[in-house]
Amino acid sequence: MRTAGFYYDIKDFINDNGITAAGALGPSFGSNCLYNIDHFKLYGVELEAAIHVGKRFRATAAYVYQEYDADKTGFEAAWSYYLPALLPKHKIKLLARYNVWPDGWLELSSRYVGGRDSQRGPELDDYITVDVGIEQKFKFHGVEWTASAFVNNVTGTDYQEQAGFEMPKYVWGLQFGSKF
Repeated sequence: MRTAGFYYDIKDFINDNGITAAGALGPSFGSNCLYNIDHFKLYGVELEAAIHVGKRFRATAAYVYQEYDADKTGFEAAWSYYLPALLPKHKIKLLARYNVWPDGWLELSSRYVGGRDSQRGPELDDYITVDVGIEQKFKFHGVEWTASAFVNNVTGTDYQEQAGFEMPKYVWGLQFGSKF
């Protein structure tokens, strides 16, 4: 079990409006890309629990609650990227790993992100994604190797982490690594 609280109190927080920075999308788009927020506070709590059942099953659950308070500048409505409002209040992550054979793990994970404000249109909806993967560790010529295959967002959830930018329906991947 793990619990952590956090509190950031920032004076002169620079809000990077880089999505519409001059020249980024052509000459007809853009504005000044940096804005100052005189005072910004971010605070919250993180809770995490992990369990091992025998040698074959492991699970982890994590929850984050965060809140912010920021001085108003009068320009927020015109910004396309206002970091304080893009932060979700609630996030949950779940991970389960099952040892299917020696040094081979099947993984199932899920992520929930709560709704949040958006400067580019309506509020962003909350979403849940589910990922699945398999990992195999082995030794070859004295070097420890890891090979894994995964599919992220196996349910094909439509979601946006940033307003106006659709995330891919599915992400397939192979990954190889070594430890010397």
